[in-house]
Amino acid sequence: MKMTITPADMKALENRFMEENHVPGALLMEHAAQGVVDAIARYTDKGTVVFLCGPGNNGGDGYAAARLWAARGGKAHIVEVTADVRGDALLNRNLAMMNPNILFSSAEDAYYGNPECDVVVDALFGTGLARPIAGAAADLVHFALDAQLHRKPVIAVDIPSGIDGTTGKALGHWVVRATETVTFHCIKQGLLLADAPDYVGKITVQPILIPPSDDPGLYILEPGDLQGDFARPQTCHKGDFGRVVLFCGSRGMAGAAALCANAAMRSGAGLTTILCRESLLPILQTLAPSAMCAVLPERDGMLLPEAAEIARKALDRADAACFGCGLGQTSDVMPILRLFAQADCPVVWDADALNLLAKHDDLLPLKEADVITPHPGEAARLLDCDVEEITGDALAALDRLHELCGCTVLLKGARSLITDGMDTCCNLHTSPALAKGGSGDVLAGIITALLARRMLQCSEGRMPSVHAAAYGALIHGLAGIRAAKKYSENCTLPTDVVDCIRLDGEGVS
Repeated sequence: MKMTITPADMKALENRFMEENHVPGALLMEHAAQGVVDAIARYTDKGTVVFLCGPGNNGGDGYAAARLWAARGGKAHIVEVTADVRGDALLNRNLAMMNPNILFSSAEDAYYGNPECDVVVDALFGTGLARPIAGAAADLVHFALDAQLHRKPVIAVDIPSGIDGTTGKALGHWVVRATETVTFHCIKQGLLLADAPDYVGKITVQPILIPPSDDPGLYILEPGDLQGDFARPQTCHKGDFGRVVLFCGSRGMAGAAALCANAAMRSGAGLTTILCRESLLPILQTLAPSAMCAVLPERDGMLLPEAAEIARKALDRADAACFGCGLGQTSDVMPILRLFAQADCPVVWDADALNLLAKHDDLLPLKEADVITPHPGEAARLLDCDVEEITGDALAALDRLHELCGCTVLLKGARSLITDGMDTCCNLHTSPALAKGGSGDVLAGIITALLARRMLQCSEGRMPSVHAAAYGALIHGLAGIRAAKKYSENCTLPTDVVDCIRLDGEGVS
């Protein structure tokens, strides 16, 4: 796993490193600028590059990068918000002005329409920005947006200007949309959250002398994290991979149960049983023929009291369970919901289960081994707040959900976040193809299967819930990438995602 860092922690780390090692800030700036120049070279050989420079250290990185680009034979044009800069930024501005081949101009002189350049570098504002961009700086954001409209690559220095480096939220109307973001030392967590994924483009990390830090932060999942954990011994049997019990599906939503069951089996579950309403039996035996069905008796579309005893017997034998996919919120499911809340095995709570828990908060907190998988709407219902509060600061919402529910939380989104209250991680490997009804059912099935299997290398015999949720998000995202390559992002179906599940992280390059 890789790590991220908050802007506040990065600033403290830089200051501590410079003070303890007597390293001037200008030297760190030089290394940062070199990373920007290396990125420019990926898009043009010695072409014309416009450097949009702000008044702070981010602008200083831009001035230094312009000087280095000119030194290697490129054409550099600096457009600055203001000439009133200080500190290391002033030093690099003065050094750039000594080169007669570097063109300087002010924001008022910026040409809109089709900029006459090969690449634009956004060095306006860094991770410390806390307000919307306005005035001359907004004019230069306009310049960068025009450049991208005309297919000119835009490289952001540390973070696209206009994005909050802590929350990832767009701070107003004027936000740079980058082709590539060159960030320094470590990925800033704001690059991954809220609105940021639509603006950052490719993320490249440039070292700047500071050694790796052990400070806790947001972990980033990588395909390599899956290697070695899921090998099957030659002498294994189906019991080694767990008994999964699912209470999912309702009239008109039987497909959700089938998707969850098929995903669990594709993810290695040894035995999968669906607690199946009597009316759904023919459908589910057809859609998920490898799963067993424990039939729950009904009358007039409502479960009979004896259904709870059938569910209890199945749960007693389960290694992991899932409750909620396409289930509906009718009152007849409540006795079984309470059984799942008391089950000895870990339970994945998804979809309608979360909506029911929001209405029956006497069942909270859940067991520590359980996993909840809300999307922002479900999270808002659990926390009794607006969806904007969830999307505006997803990490804060993640912590509140853990405090409320007492178990591992997977907050779904373009960048899914996972925490058990101690470790927090983020999955970057995903695809817009997963933005389709049924994808969450697949994810729930994957996580349930991972919770059920025995892990020979784990002292407790079972995979910790936070690892199952994190690996599940990664496996699901990689499956979406594979499926999108085969069927395209628009045309991928959740059933295609199930077919593309792999537990080795391979086949996504």
